[in-house]
Amino acid sequence: MNTHPYESLTPDVVLDALATLDLHGDGRLTGLNSYENRVYQVFLEEPSPHPAVVVKFYRPDRWSSAE
Repeated sequence: MNTHPYESLTPDVVLDALATLDLHGDGRLTGLNSYENRVYQVFLEEPSPHPAVVVKFYRPDRWSSAE
C-alpha cells in the first residue's frame, strides 16, 4: 500500500522542527497554499519580534544530492 509522502508530517512534527531552531509554536498552524509542498503559518508562544513564522516542507526527493 502506497502512502502519501506527507502522511507523517503531523502538527507535532512541524512544531518539533521549529523547536530545533529555538522557535516554539503555540499550537496554532494554518495551512497555506502551495502546489506540491506543505507550507504553514505557525503562531509563536513568544510573539516578539514576530507573532508568527511561515515554514515550508519540500516534498520528498525534491532536491538531488547535486543541488
